[in-house]
Amino acid sequence: MPPTLPPWPYPDIPPAPPPPPPREPAWSGLELTLIVIFTLAAMVVVSLIAVFTWAIAARASGQVLGMPREQMIVALMLLGQTGGFFLGFGFAWTWVAQAQGRKFWDAIHWRKLSASGAAYALLGGVALMAVVQLLGHWVHMPKNTPEQALFTPHTAWMLAVYGVVIAPFFEEFFFRGLLYPTLKATFTSGMEQDELRRWRPLTRILAALGVLAVVVWALRAHFMLGTSVGVEKPILVVALLVILVMPQWLLQGVGWILNQIARLNRGEALAILVTGFLFGMMHAAQLSWAWGPVLLLAFVGIVLTAVRAASGSLVPSWLMHCAYNGVLFVAEFVTTQGFHHFPH
Repeated sequence: MPPTLPPWPYPDIPPAPPPPPPREPAWSGLELTLIVIFTLAAMVVVSLIAVFTWAIAARASGQVLGMPREQMIVALMLLGQTGGFFLGFGFAWTWVAQAQGRKFWDAIHWRKLSASGAAYALLGGVALMAVVQLLGHWVHMPKNTPEQALFTPHTAWMLAVYGVVIAPFFEEFFFRGLLYPTLKATFTSGMEQDELRRWRPLTRILAALGVLAVVVWALRAHFMLGTSVGVEKPILVVALLVILVMPQWLLQGVGWILNQIARLNRGEALAILVTGFLFGMMHAAQLSWAWGPVLLLAFVGIVLTAVRAASGSLVPSWLMHCAYNGVLFVAEFVTTQGFHHFPH
C-alpha cells in the first residue's frame, strides 16, 4: 500500500543555507608573523649548514674549492636566503592547505593571466624602471653601497639569476601574497579583543627575550668589564614588569590604534602604502640606509602592490618585478661589457 501523502499543498522545505565564504585572507596577522619568524630562522639555519659544509669540504681538500673568496661568500649568502625562502614557502603552503583547508594558490591569489595581460605586465616593469631612473636624478644616490660591493666578474651571473628568477617570486609571495591582504583586512576591520589575546604569548616571549638581552648586558658589564652598574636588582624587577605588564599594555595600544585606522575606511590604500614602505625598508641595509634609493624602492613597492590590488592577482606584480630587475641587470651587463669590467 503506497504511503499516505500530506494534504496539498505540500509544505515547503527550506533550502540549505549557502556555505560561509572563505576567510580572506586565509591566515591571521599572528599566523603571518609566525611564518616570517620561521622563514628568518630557516635562513639562519640553512646559512650555518652551508658555511659548516663549505668549511669541512675546504679543510678536507686543502683549498677553498677552487672559487674566489667573494664568489664563495655570495654563493653561501644566496644559498642561505634561497633555502630559507623555500622552507618558509613550504611552511606557509602546509599551514594554509592543511590547517585552513584552502587551495594554496587560490588563497594567495595566484591566478592565470592572458598572454596580452602578461605582455602588459612585462612592459609595465620596463616602464617602471625607466621612471625610477628618471627620479634617481632628483635624489641623492650613494656612490658605494654593500649591494654594489657584491658585484664582481665572479659573482655577477649568480646575482643576476637570483635577482631575476628567484628573488621576485619570493618577495612577491611574502609582500604582495601574504602581507598586503593581511594589512588590508587589519586596516579595514581593526582588531577585536579575542584576536589581541591570541597575540599575548608571542609578545611575552619577545618581551622576555628583550629583557634577557638587557640582563645579559648588565651582568657582562659588571663581571667581565668591571663596570659597576649597581642596578642588578632593579633590572630584575623591571624585567618582571616588562614580561607581565608591558605586552598587555602594548597590545591594547596597538589594538586601539588599528581600530581608529579602521574608522577611516581607507584600509586598502593604507595597506598599499605600508606594504610598499616595508618593501623599501627591507632593502635599506643593502643601500647603506641612504634615503634616496630606499624611497625609490618604496615607490616601486607601492606601484607593485597597487597592481596586485587592482588586478586581484599576484601574477601581474610578479611579472613586473621580474621585468624591472631584468632591465636593471641588462643595463649592468651592457655598462660592464658583459660583467667583466666593474669600476672599483
